[in-house]
This record gives sequence, structure tokens and C-alpha cells, in this order.
Amino acid sequence: MAKQWDVSLSGEIHSDWRMMRKLFVGLLTVLLLSGLSACSLSPQRSPPEQPAPLLYSDHVLANKIWDVKAQGFISREQLLERAAASEFVFLGETHDNPVHHQSQAWMIDGLKARERSTVVAFEMISQEQEKLIKNKKYNSTASLIAALNHVPASWQYEQYYTPVFESVINADFDIRAASLDRQVIMAIARKGETEIPAHIKTVLETSKLAPEQQASLQKEIEGSHCGMISEQMVSAMMLTQRVKDAFMAESLLGDDAVDVNVLVAGSGHTRNDRGVPAYIRPSRPDANIVALAWLEVIPGSDEVKDYAQHWAVDALPFDYVWFTPRVDRPDPCERFRQHMKKKQSPSSSS
Repeated sequence: MAKQWDVSLSGEIHSDWRMMRKLFVGLLTVLLLSGLSACSLSPQRSPPEQPAPLLYSDHVLANKIWDVKAQGFISREQLLERAAASEFVFLGETHDNPVHHQSQAWMIDGLKARERSTVVAFEMISQEQEKLIKNKKYNSTASLIAALNHVPASWQYEQYYTPVFESVINADFDIRAASLDRQVIMAIARKGETEIPAHIKTVLETSKLAPEQQASLQKEIEGSHCGMISEQMVSAMMLTQRVKDAFMAESLLGDDAVDVNVLVAGSGHTRNDRGVPAYIRPSRPDANIVALAWLEVIPGSDEVKDYAQHWAVDALPFDYVWFTPRVDRPDPCERFRQHMKKKQSPSSSS
């Protein structure tokens, strides 16, 4: 029997094959620029793997930080000072790039050093997992990860998120879920808007996408799946992407007592134009927001303006972009084509 398409915790719809965990590296993060989602739908976790080697460390943009509004480079300390002065800080990553997680940990350490009370919400933690860890203190990343692993999930916590978790634990910052439970996302993808929880519908209503934003999102999803998924699948992914963004925004709006609300998520969620910030602003129009994305450099693309096209817009949709070396990963589209071809063969449908 052929495999069915389903939805993972990352909000992506993909097949339940073991190889798909490697195929989709980084949920709508850097799209074809950096890979796709780092998840598999299978509830069985794979053992931790060695991080893939990094490429292009000598690229002219590697390790530089771009201020999108000012159109100039800034230092790490300048970025940290601006983040520490903000109410909402969005840390957009490529899920399988260890440099991104190390830099996120550095940012959290900096907020602690500046004595900013902080809550950190994770796309990688679901509501069900939050129930297990809420109001509990952990003295090690191992104990936190062990608690999270009581709920089947596809995130490679040990391999990628240890530095971030360690910084949050050391800072004694509260941890919050920024992901709906998998079964909720699956129901929305399969049945549509009728399955969206009422409180999420309310958030969605505050920030409807303009036609050009809808077109941009559609183009993004089609491209990130190599142009090989049906129109129905694209529509389902567009809906679940918006639902996830709205839920992430809601997860950050519940505590006015803290100085800084941090979100750790794929860069596709941290973009200003139609990501989580767009759902924050209607409720907090005067809020000071820092939307940051770590972007992997591209060989031959030596100017910042070269990177906007990968986000299906004319200008980078973030406040700041931190360029990094890229992970050495196989061409996801070529692997996707080979798997689709194999699964569509007569021998695989029985």
C-alpha cells in the first residue's frame, strides 16, 4: 500500500518515509536556499547523528550581520543591545545548522547578562509537551530532553538544541510551547478551517494576508517542495503555516510581566511581512520587535540584495539577517524526485 501524506509538528505535509527527515531540512526557513524541514512524521526518534560539515566559511558575507532598515552591517554587540531593549525577539533558524543554535544560545546568554526577565517559546515544543515541563525546574539539558521525549516528536533535540536549552536552563528562563499538538495540525490539514480552534481563528482574523502575500506564500511552499506536490497539498500547507504563525503569536502574548518574549523557530515563521510578527502587531502596535534570521550563504551570491529573491519578495522580510556558513547537505529536490519516482513505480504500490 502506498504511503499517505501527513502533517508533522513543523506544519509541513510530507510522506512518512525515513529519508524525508533528511529531505526536508529547515521548515520554510531558507527555502531552497538552505533546505527544507528537519522532521519526520514517524514517532520513532532516530539516534543523534554527527552534524554535517559546514561550507563556505570564507564567504564574503559569512558571520556578518545586516541591518535591513539601515542598509548596513552591525556588530554582534549592537544586535544584542537592540534585542535586549525589545519586547519581542524572533530568532529564525535553519533547523539543522549548528551555528544557528550556538548563536541563539549566545543571544539568550546576553539577555541573562543584561538582567532581562525572559520567556523563551520554542516551535520545537508542543502543547502536550509543555504540560509535562510547565512550572518545573531542570538542572540539565538531559533531564529537560528526557521530559520532552515522553511525547513522540521528530525534533533532534540532543543533536541540535542542546546549546539553546543549556542557555535557557542556566538563565532560569521559563520555557513555553509554540506548537500546536500534531493531531490538531493534522486535522486542520485534512479537513480545513472547520478544525481550527476558535482562539486561533480570532488571531487569524486580526491579520489577513493580502493577495500578494498569499501569492508569495504559495510560491514559497511550491518551491520548497520542488514543484512536485498537488494544488490541494499546497492549500493545506498554506493554511497550516498561517495557523502555526497565529498560535506562535498567541503563545508570546500571554505574559506582560516579563521584559522580553523570545521565539525560537524556523526563519519562515520570523519574517515581518506575514510571519509571527504580523500577528503580534495588531494586539501590540507599539511593541518593539526584533525579527532576526540566520541565513546560510550561497556561493556566487556576494551581495545582500541577492538573497531577497529566495523569500519570494523584493526585500529581505526581517529586521536583521545574520549570515552563516551553510550545512553540506544533499540536493533535496533531486532526492525528492528519486523517492517520488520510486514510490510511483508499480512495485511500490502493492
